[in-house]
Amino acid sequence: MSGALETGDRAPGFDLPAVYGYKAGASSPSAEEKVMVKLKDFQDKKWVVLCFYAVDSSPEDTRLMVSFNEWNRKFKTREVELLGCSWNGINSHQQFIEVYQMGFTLLADEYKKITELYGVIKEEDDDFGKMVKVIERSTFVIDKTGMVRKVWKNIDDLREHPREVWDFIQKEKN
Repeated sequence: MSGALETGDRAPGFDLPAVYGYKAGASSPSAEEKVMVKLKDFQDKKWVVLCFYAVDSSPEDTRLMVSFNEWNRKFKTREVELLGCSWNGINSHQQFIEVYQMGFTLLADEYKKITELYGVIKEEDDDFGKMVKVIERSTFVIDKTGMVRKVWKNIDDLREHPREVWDFIQKEKN
């Protein structure tokens, strides 16, 4: 596994299949449309909040993603793009977005390349005492130049975390 990214590091680029967020009265792009999102798409335009989470629709990850969704409109007012990323595929993401009406993009890292580059894979015991690899819930704030400005790992308070991210952006983004 690669070393963990820290504040001041260059954020690794990515080019991942994605599903755009829900918009009232419209459906999100279907899996057949093959939407791809690149970090480069936001360079010189927007800051990015990239939140890694374990799995679509688990109670904890749903709590985190729904909380981020509640703050998404505020992020947009500061020209900040919110992206979620897990190992789930785009069909799972599309269903997750539609059920919870999330208004931001979810990235599908099915081959675990980006989660490895960002250093958010950890090993833990499963229910059968076997070591398995999982995504460590983590959030990265990346500025317009592609620099990592802040990293959160082992996020405890899933409901309040988006407020922490918002407070950081309010202080740092000029």
